[in-house]
Amino acid sequence: MSLDWQYATERGVTIVTLTGHLGGESLARFTGAVSWLLGHGTGPILVDLTRLFSWSAEGEATVMDAARSLGPARQPLALCGIGELPTSLIAATSLPPACYADREAAMTALAVRLGEQPKTSDGCS
Repeated sequence: MSLDWQYATERGVTIVTLTGHLGGESLARFTGAVSWLLGHGTGPILVDLTRLFSWSAEGEATVMDAARSLGPARQPLALCGIGELPTSLIAATSLPPACYADREAAMTALAVRLGEQPKTSDGCS
């Protein structure tokens, strides 16, 4: 199984959507994607994992390495859509990246960090 990634910019946040499996040969592809984003993005980075079917322990470690290398002062990295992926490394770290259940929750939180007014609810929540 391979890894595909796509990116978009929305409300000042660079969103990277991963599809497939993060592990083995795809680790270099993800690392390359993060390096590419560093040269093209200026705000926070949201890694959307909702389409990621699986990741190896090394895949999770690579995401944690990316979060540490970016750091909160440079370009903070947040995760959304972890779902059923194993998160032993994320849970064990003293400074885990911000994790959100879904993309909208993450975008709302990151928009507030960027100084935007949060979107108002339609009253259905």
